[in-house]
Amino acid sequence: MNGSGEEQRETIRPEFNPAIMIDFQGAKITSDTGFLLLREIDERFCILAPMGTELEDTRSWVHSKHSQLQMARQRVYQIAAGYEDCNDADFLRIDPALRLAIGKEDKAGAGQSRLSRLENEVLGTEAGLKALENALTRSNDALMKRKKKQRLIVDVDSTEDPAHGKQENVAFNGHFGKNCFHPLFAFTSDGDCLGAKLRPGNVHSADGILPILDPIVKRYRSRFILFWLRGDAAFAQPEVYEYCEGERVTYFIRLSANAVLNRLIDPYLTRPVGRPPKSGIQIRLVDLRYQAKTWDRERRVVAKIEWHDGELFPRIGFIVTNSKLPAGKVVKVYNGRGDVENRIKEGKNALRGQSGQVAHGSAGLQPPPHASAILPHGRRGQTVSGMAHQASHQGGSESRVSRSEVASSCGISLPLGPVLPSSVPVRVKKSG
Repeated sequence: MNGSGEEQRETIRPEFNPAIMIDFQGAKITSDTGFLLLREIDERFCILAPMGTELEDTRSWVHSKHSQLQMARQRVYQIAAGYEDCNDADFLRIDPALRLAIGKEDKAGAGQSRLSRLENEVLGTEAGLKALENALTRSNDALMKRKKKQRLIVDVDSTEDPAHGKQENVAFNGHFGKNCFHPLFAFTSDGDCLGAKLRPGNVHSADGILPILDPIVKRYRSRFILFWLRGDAAFAQPEVYEYCEGERVTYFIRLSANAVLNRLIDPYLTRPVGRPPKSGIQIRLVDLRYQAKTWDRERRVVAKIEWHDGELFPRIGFIVTNSKLPAGKVVKVYNGRGDVENRIKEGKNALRGQSGQVAHGSAGLQPPPHASAILPHGRRGQTVSGMAHQASHQGGSESRVSRSEVASSCGISLPLGPVLPSSVPVRVKKSG
C-alpha cells in the first residue's frame, strides 16, 4: 500500500487498485473491510492470480459476467471471512468491499448458484484441486521465506468432518462412530497449514500420506538443515519410514505396543525404589532395537515407562525414530506434536471447517479444505475479515482494527507497521 495525502488527511491507496482510497474519517463504511486486506495479501504474494490461467474456462465469453479468477477469489475470500456457506454470496455479492476486492468495481459479484457450479464443475475437478494446491503452496512460500529457523517440523494428522445427508464420499467411520469425511492435514510446528486433503470417511488415517508429504519435502527440504516429521501410531507404516530415510527426513512416530515390544521391556518394568518426585510420576526411558515382520531392517525404538501414584501398573509408550538424539530429547520432540490437535480445532472453529451439512439450495459437494487454508492458514486467532465483521457489529458503525491484531491474525506474517495506525476506523470510498 502507498500512503498519500488529501487535504492533510491520512489516507491509504492499495497497490492492486489505486482507485480505492481508505481514509479514517468514520463516515459510511462496509462491515467487512477485511476483504480489502485479504486482497492486498493475495496481490503482494501472487497467491490466487495464477489460477486465472490454471483453470480452463469453457464458457462463452459473450455470456460470461464473471471471470474464473474473480469467482475463485470471491469464494476463497468469503470462506476466509467466515462466510463458508455458499448461500451467503447472494447478499455479499453487493457488498462494496467485496466487489472492490475481487475487481468488480460497481458491478455485483457472483451469486450462490454460480459459485456452486464453480465448485462442482471447476474446483471439484482434478485440475481445480491442483490449482488450489498450487495457491496454498504459493502462500506457504511467503511464510517459509520469512522463517529464520534451521529446522522445519511437519506434523501430520487426520480428523473427522461430520456430514449430514448423502454427500459424495461420506461414509461411516468406526473409530469416530459417525458419518463423516476423513480429511488429512499437514502443519508446521508453528501452526501453518502446509497441505490438506479431503478424503472419504472410511479410509485409514494414513491413507494418501506420501502424496501429500512428498511435494512438501521436495519443495522445502533444501531450505532447512533439519527436516523433522511427527505423527501418531496411525502413521507407523513401513513405507513412511523408508520414504523418510531416503529423503533425509528425521521421523518421530508413535508405535503401538505388541507382544514383542512388551517382551523387550519386561526387564525394565520394576518400579524404581525411593521416594517419587513431587509430580508423583516416576519415568524410565529405554532405548531398543526392533524389527517388525513388515520392516526391511531394524530400527530404533524409544520406550517411555511411567509409574503414577495410586496406579498399580505402569503406562508405556513407544516411539520409532531414525534420530540420533538422546532418548529424553526424542520423547520431548514427539510430545510437541500434541499442539497439532489445537491447530485443527482452531481451523474448524475459525473457518467453520466442520460444516458438512448442506443448506437448502446449495451444491451437494463439500468445498475442499484447501480453500479455507490458502489465506488465513488456520492459525491462532480470527481471520482479518471476520475480525472486522465482528468489531463492526459489536462496536457500532465503525470497524476498529488493531495493527497488532491484523499482523497476528494473518497466516502470512506481514510487516504491516507503516500501513495502519494502532487503532483506526476504516472507511472505504471510491475516488473520482
